[in-house]
Amino acid sequence: MLNVLFKYLLTFVFIGFLGIRFAAANEDAIVIMIGVDGLRADTLERMPAPSLQALANTGVRANMIPAMPTKTFVNFYSLATGLHPKHHGFISNYPYDRQLSRKFNRQTDVSDPKWWGGEPIWITAEKQGIKTATYFWVGSEVEIDGVRPSFWKPYQQDKDYSARVEEVLGWLALPEKQSPRLVTLYFSAVDTASHTYGVGSSQERAAVAKVDKHIGDLLAGLNKLGLSEQTNIVVVADHGMANLSDQRVINIDSWLDLSAFVIPDWSDEKNSVHAPFLNLYAQPQVVDAAYQKLYKAHPNMRVLRRGDFPTNYHFDHPQREPDLMLLADSGWSIYASRDKSRPQPMLQLGRSIATHGYDNQDPLMHATFIANGPAFEKEMMAKPFDNIEVYGLLACALNIKPAKTDGNVERVQYFMAKDCRPSADH
Repeated sequence: MLNVLFKYLLTFVFIGFLGIRFAAANEDAIVIMIGVDGLRADTLERMPAPSLQALANTGVRANMIPAMPTKTFVNFYSLATGLHPKHHGFISNYPYDRQLSRKFNRQTDVSDPKWWGGEPIWITAEKQGIKTATYFWVGSEVEIDGVRPSFWKPYQQDKDYSARVEEVLGWLALPEKQSPRLVTLYFSAVDTASHTYGVGSSQERAAVAKVDKHIGDLLAGLNKLGLSEQTNIVVVADHGMANLSDQRVINIDSWLDLSAFVIPDWSDEKNSVHAPFLNLYAQPQVVDAAYQKLYKAHPNMRVLRRGDFPTNYHFDHPQREPDLMLLADSGWSIYASRDKSRPQPMLQLGRSIATHGYDNQDPLMHATFIANGPAFEKEMMAKPFDNIEVYGLLACALNIKPAKTDGNVERVQYFMAKDCRPSADH
């Protein structure tokens, strides 16, 4: 009888030891989320990117469906918070707020909490005692609930990519109690090259190669630090990209004078605008008249009214939802001018020759998702999924309790090598 009890005791101690080791492993997990602006979902099929391809081949890869509209601030903040635009507030790159009677200002409002809804993943982690570092990310410059990342920087687009990687590795090399376990890192080169030179251009290819090289340097640095085995790498993009043409321009000047509208995405310094969409704000009678003039005015432009947006758009924010949205089909451009001047060739004007902002269900707007590390399954090509699920995946990989989001981690549980489903203690 004593022998049997002794065996049970040994088994219990061994299982407890394994549990302690498993808990320690979870506590030591590191997550690095890399944002590559404009990395379309099909990029790895179109051009070489050996570091990204290796991560994709041995980890989880999927086409990710962005939030609507398919713009940078909208989507990088949805990725960070797990929220639809109607809940986090960024219904465009330059949202207009009716209560404030003004549009978002990138110089002054990036650190103003009243523009930023939700709880980014770095705030969730910090609240639970995990140090975080943001080497640029939309929303990372604002204090939320009195909390900031342990390490953060004001955005500098021209900051050298090697310096970014070296500083991230420097943070991770700090003593354990000082080093971050969640890091975000951002690169804009692919988006910039695609806008300026087009999808499929040699410049886009060079930008992908540049970013890929620096991701390779990061991976090599992690290996040198002995952190590879405990690090999860999550690569995300905000949107895809579509090429434009001077033969695909919708000139609305002949139908409507836009001077009665607030159009926050139209720069005050520019006489004309080429855009995938225009959000319009005005008094009800002005909106009604404009809708009657523009509805069915062009076969490649949709005219959507406040309160009637497709349910899957999720950007009906109570103070920021536009009164009208003019939305072009992918590859088309909506044109308007202040002086009724004719559209000039985009290249001549120095305009973008590729852009994004179109319907988020169009595969051309879909974004890259790659995840690789101990928390994730191996060699998996997953089904397309909405980017609001990424927050839950990050929380699971870090073993922290997530804030309330619009996502449901059970929809993407099959990505994971560990159980992410909510439990009594998680």
